[in-house]
Amino acid sequence: MSSKFILNKAYINSFFDALQKGDLSFIDPNVRWVIGSETKDPVRLTGVYNLESWVNEVKTPLWSRLQNQAVAATATSIDIIANNKAIVEVVSEGIQLNGNPYNNRYVWILFFSDAGKIIEIREYLDTALCQEVMQTNP
Repeated sequence: MSSKFILNKAYINSFFDALQKGDLSFIDPNVRWVIGSETKDPVRLTGVYNLESWVNEVKTPLWSRLQNQAVAATATSIDIIANNKAIVEVVSEGIQLNGNPYNNRYVWILFFSDAGKIIEIREYLDTALCQEVMQTNP
């Protein structure tokens, strides 16, 4: 008999640590990842994605316009709502290729399966900043 998954702050922090290293193993490949709205906008990076489309349509285009092709993200507030839901506030710091800062703030609402995989993400962020990055960096 397998042990029941228990969602806690340490698990959330482990997810963000792994994400910083490019480890996406916490996320179900069929995740429903909604950024900003369900309307797809490749400049503001809004829309609905699964893991593969998020990597190809959001992460890769955005990070390729940042120095070191990365952003440092830190969870500043974690609220466990139930054993399968958490609300996480995140701040990020990075530098665009044009030298301007990419300092964004996010709210992530995360939903977990019984096995501890993230099956849904609702992500809210400064989409105007994403638009700036996409339009002002080669």
